[in-house]
Amino acid sequence: MIIVKEYFKSIEKPWIEFVSRNIRAQAYSGEEKATSEVFMQAMEELQIEHFRDKCGNVVGVIRGTGDGPNVLLTGHMDVVPEGSLEAWSPYSPFEPKVEDGKLYGRGISDMLAGLTSEFFAFMEIKKLVDAGAKLSGNLIFAAVVYEEPAESIGTIYLMEHTLPEHDLDVDLCYLGEPSDGNLAVGQRGKVELVVEVYGKVAHSSAPQEGVNAVEKALPVMEAVMNNFGKEPLVHEMGRTSMVITDVVVTPGQKYSCVPDYCEITIDQRYVPPMTAEDTVSQIQEFLDEQHKKDPDFKAVVHPRMNRRTCYTGYEMEAAKQHPAWETGKDNEYVEMTYQTLVGLGQDVKKIYWQFGTDGSVICGKYNIPTIGYSGAMMSQAHQAQEHVEISRVLDCIEGYTAVLCKLYDLAMPE
Repeated sequence: MIIVKEYFKSIEKPWIEFVSRNIRAQAYSGEEKATSEVFMQAMEELQIEHFRDKCGNVVGVIRGTGDGPNVLLTGHMDVVPEGSLEAWSPYSPFEPKVEDGKLYGRGISDMLAGLTSEFFAFMEIKKLVDAGAKLSGNLIFAAVVYEEPAESIGTIYLMEHTLPEHDLDVDLCYLGEPSDGNLAVGQRGKVELVVEVYGKVAHSSAPQEGVNAVEKALPVMEAVMNNFGKEPLVHEMGRTSMVITDVVVTPGQKYSCVPDYCEITIDQRYVPPMTAEDTVSQIQEFLDEQHKKDPDFKAVVHPRMNRRTCYTGYEMEAAKQHPAWETGKDNEYVEMTYQTLVGLGQDVKKIYWQFGTDGSVICGKYNIPTIGYSGAMMSQAHQAQEHVEISRVLDCIEGYTAVLCKLYDLAMPE
């Protein structure tokens, strides 16, 4: 065990150099090309089968010869904007810095630490294969685009097109989002809903001639703030919640007009048995009741739809949502992963994420067992002075390598 620990300690310098290149790439959503090149170059040097798909995802494959399992290691390349530079001081968001055993930089927690941990374990398995080891199934690494806006465009394209086109099935997925070194086995659902309330424009000196969309929207906003008179649903993965995050009014303050349009944006978080469709229907029922009481009340509700353009030029429209999903704490792969990490001396719990991830597509839509694992701290995601403890990342690389060796019955590198 000591020899193995020392082996993964020796990975520290090359990992810092590799992930620092990713941080410097400044991979905002839709601008991940430079980061993708870092992964592509590394796989080229190791002679790993790799390709970039139409959406801009980068995929590497180590082919197996048996009946599985086929394992997907995945995560997103994009990072959120840095925010206030003053809040980052004395650090710079895209100039990585090591200090007191920590690495600072935008995106290191969410989710470059987890993504590169998966990638370094992926490369360790490639070295074992080059030395003569055989895999019973395919091992796939996928660094995807456009996760942060909560539409999962990269993962949707990966699952719908890329993997089927390359004859790649998936039996198990590991997702490197921050998890505090724990195993995430599901998440609350998230959907961004839009309520559009319509009125009739008129001069503000004669409001009786119009229908004020803001006044008509007030009962809707009050109902949202009171959860439509219902108690929140409670589940092991959390509880339901909804909050108004934006209100847009037109014609607006530039003109002396009674507004004829009011758009309310609602962030809805939900847990089973509630579904994304249920979140829409409960609001629609309220809108229908309001119309019965007030014939001048006209409104519609729907999930927010956004059209995105990837750095490759590919365009796609998708709903701004991360549906709830659950692999379950008793799943055989979860238990195997848990026991393997405990055997390494890691303090591991089985948890549920409170935030949205691409597991909504992989597990939520395709029913593929999905497990989240990263040494990065969830509390650091999207924060100024974002950082990770380097020792926790090295433990995560060791953990991923050990789990893959267990799945494929391989000896650990040392």
